[in-house]
Amino acid sequence: MRILIINGWTKEGDQNHLDAGCIVQSNVFANLIKSIERKISVEIFNSYGDAKIHLSDYDAFVWTGSGNNIYETNSHNKNQIDTCNKIVELNKPIWGSCWGMQVIATALGGKVERGKSPEFGISRDIQIIDDELKNSIYKNKPVIFDAPAHHSDIITEIPKTFKVITQNKKCIQSMYSKEKKIFCAQYHPELAYDYLGTMMQFWVKNYKNHMGKKEFESLLEELDKKEKEESKTRILEFKNWLTCINK
Repeated sequence: MRILIINGWTKEGDQNHLDAGCIVQSNVFANLIKSIERKISVEIFNSYGDAKIHLSDYDAFVWTGSGNNIYETNSHNKNQIDTCNKIVELNKPIWGSCWGMQVIATALGGKVERGKSPEFGISRDIQIIDDELKNSIYKNKPVIFDAPAHHSDIITEIPKTFKVITQNKKCIQSMYSKEKKIFCAQYHPELAYDYLGTMMQFWVKNYKNHMGKKEFESLLEELDKKEKEESKTRILEFKNWLTCINK
């Protein structure tokens, strides 16, 4: 099996991760896939610079997060949506995380807007509200759970053929289309809680209007603690998805 990871970040965004001492998110996915199944071939596509590739050569696709807002008009967003439309036409399995979910929703006629309350570090009390995936992607997952997250934008309208699978008080947290073979999560099963904590320390100025110093420091401590406690359970959805498409 060959999987193509679509990097949702710009070149500058990738550099931010490196400057913070983190590997870029596309490599996080690549490493995770290899840790689950070494026989899977993994490649990464950067829409900001890579040469054109033959999308039909791949068996499945994974979309990373990003720091962009999909409703803005710029060349990066256009490239991402154009790539998405081409991939969807292949009718092969797609996983979208956060930005990936927002790109897919936008390309297929859904709607993304700025949320009233961002989720930084942790998405709390996510509830499985549709049982369709309880024996596949959400196998062994609690009905209510927390997950790593970092976003201000949310899905306000899902595309046709999609169902809302999970949500919390903040927003839709995952959606699924059996017809199109697409699963998306607004949260990040692939990212360690403390990885997000490291990035948040690098971007600390971005949170001054959302929380005070003590609250920020308390959140960082909680992220470290949750990673120690949930490192195996947080990746279940992605691990299950990979198993399902690799049968």
